[in-house]
Amino acid sequence: MYLCHMKNEILKYLYIDESCYLKNDSTDVMCIAGIVVPEVYIGEYKRMIKEIKFSHGIRHELKWNTISNTSIELYRELIDFFFSSKMELRAILIKNKKNLSADNLTSNQYNDYYYALIEKLIRFTARHGNESECIKRVFLDFKDAYGVNKLMRISSNLNKSAGIESRIEAMQNIRSHESVFIQMADIMAGAISYRARNLNTGKAKCAIIHMIESLSGYCLSEGTEPGDDKFSIYDFQPRRRYGEC
Repeated sequence: MYLCHMKNEILKYLYIDESCYLKNDSTDVMCIAGIVVPEVYIGEYKRMIKEIKFSHGIRHELKWNTISNTSIELYRELIDFFFSSKMELRAILIKNKKNLSADNLTSNQYNDYYYALIEKLIRFTARHGNESECIKRVFLDFKDAYGVNKLMRISSNLNKSAGIESRIEAMQNIRSHESVFIQMADIMAGAISYRARNLNTGKAKCAIIHMIESLSGYCLSEGTEPGDDKFSIYDFQPRRRYGEC
């Protein structure tokens, strides 16, 4: 099921970013989001997103944190473009982050957990499509100097299970300013985590969230229905281990 090079296969790229992933960021929510783009549309969509940016006089990076009343029309157009395109969302919404006992984890242990979630998202994405679909390349927003080794470990882990690695040609870290699709992942991850934290202080951000929820048909603070190929959120809630109650 997972082998590439099938007749009439659809090759796709996965671009990953995150929100609220820091160990001591005073929030109980984290989101890892991936934008899936069919290979045949990479160039066209990149050009169209840049045209949307430039039409609004924007040259800087697209980021959730830059959404404001003065930029809201830009982000409305981007969200509308996402839902009218062949792009897809795969996300993991982590709630109850405190149940990880993050305060008791070393920085390395917490870093390992972060990359375990990246692996979980890749598996979630690879298994989500049908037999004619293949995740060809994975791009992850650069986080730290250890990223390359962590991706090599993920690659090794995937290679040992169900042939998923045979679908993936390469995994690499890139800077967010190098990819409009990483930037789109940042917007979606930011919207999901903002909603899950029950924040409502930013009028423009709330309007964008309302638009995403209206177009997707889902509340961003909840998981989505299994099998939704356009917009999928895995609601993951770590439980306290026995003896920690």
